[in-house]
Amino acid sequence: MKKIIHNIVTLLIGIVGLFGGLIWGYYSKWEFEPIILSAISFLEIIAYFTLPKEKKKEKEISNKSKNTNKQKVEVTVNNFTSNNNDVPSIEKKNRNALIDSKKTKIGILFIDDDKKFNIVKILKDSNWKNTKTVTDIKSLDVSYVQNSEIIFVDINGVGKILNLEYEGLDLALMLKQKYPEKKIIIYSANKNSNSFHKAWDIIDGRLEKSALPYQFQNLVENYSLEYYK
Repeated sequence: MKKIIHNIVTLLIGIVGLFGGLIWGYYSKWEFEPIILSAISFLEIIAYFTLPKEKKKEKEISNKSKNTNKQKVEVTVNNFTSNNNDVPSIEKKNRNALIDSKKTKIGILFIDDDKKFNIVKILKDSNWKNTKTVTDIKSLDVSYVQNSEIIFVDINGVGKILNLEYEGLDLALMLKQKYPEKKIIIYSANKNSNSFHKAWDIIDGRLEKSALPYQFQNLVENYSLEYYK
């Protein structure tokens, strides 16, 4: 309402109405209608100059409140973003702690006739204490097989004691069939191994023998977490 009264157009209408009503009243010998028009116009002019306008302080307080709320929202958003950025580092710390707790529990076995293969030493140096290597096995029931959760099998040169036709592939297949809960990984220096052997369909992983030590260790870490979920 105050905005209408303090509008300059309303003031001009009031002035025109006042003078128009006075002229109309003079010529009509002061009939009722021009007197009403003049009175209303006069009151509008008086109201324009006498009624207080909207205080600036109220506007400033309102604007300040809006700005404060906006700043709070921005701070909240920024904090939320910051917390999200911390999530990967927290997860990484938790993962590393879990892996460290598994290093004394997980049994790792390498079946490989290559005595110069140094991945076993690297894993032991990384505190995977229960890591063992054998050149071959005479039975699937030997203790070091039963006590190993993760078994790496070289394709070539193993399985000979058991007279296996496809050596490591047959051995890996037999191990996975007998111990489906264990993680069986095949590795080989020969890239042209029998690609149609059934072992490839059921084993848990495969690596080239020339793979980086970190790739072997990464498999061990991932399977150790999966095994104890």
